[in-house]
Amino acid sequence: MINSRRVPYPKSLLTITAALLVITDAGAEPQTAETFLTGYPAKVVRKLHDKKTTLLPGAADGSLYIGALVLFDQPFELTHRLLSQSGRQHEYLPELKRADLIRRDGTAVINEHHVRVLFIRLSYRVRTETDFDSGRIWWVLDPTHENDLDVLEGYWELYEMDDSHTLGHFKTRVVLGPAIPDFLQNAVTRRNVPRIVERMRLWVNSEGTYRP
Repeated sequence: MINSRRVPYPKSLLTITAALLVITDAGAEPQTAETFLTGYPAKVVRKLHDKKTTLLPGAADGSLYIGALVLFDQPFELTHRLLSQSGRQHEYLPELKRADLIRRDGTAVINEHHVRVLFIRLSYRVRTETDFDSGRIWWVLDPTHENDLDVLEGYWELYEMDDSHTLGHFKTRVVLGPAIPDFLQNAVTRRNVPRIVERMRLWVNSEGTYRP
């Protein structure tokens, strides 16, 4: 059973995760996939089971965080292990040309990403941390590096459905810079997230052999 103890998210993520994390007393039951899904409308859960992925509605406060739910056809341990391998993201994200390992810092891994979109090249470093017991993986830009993005952060929350299926809750926020208005950045991210999580689902389901 996956426990739900608090893990050290980056400070910039605390406000959005506060409403999502179930922090219970030591003797209380941890949150399960079933209890997590009770917080969503029936039509969202039906779409998740039918399509295996579903984009979540935007926050009422206009937040730029974009969320999705994903059903993986793999057990929890394998799903968590694969999604934790941040240096392999180029295998399912064609626009990511490289994800070079820069260093390990305790439980964190810092990778330098090199992205090419049309004629634009971007370089930035991402700090990724994982906590198997809580089923969480989270990432944020490395603040010690001069990055080509203003903001890149997010997380996975994973829940065991049964011996061969895992529920994933994905959330991310991307800000390229002040030259791009918030509403436009939000639209671009919402357009890209369904494609990204579907590729991640196929990659995990194939045990890391899928290539788009």
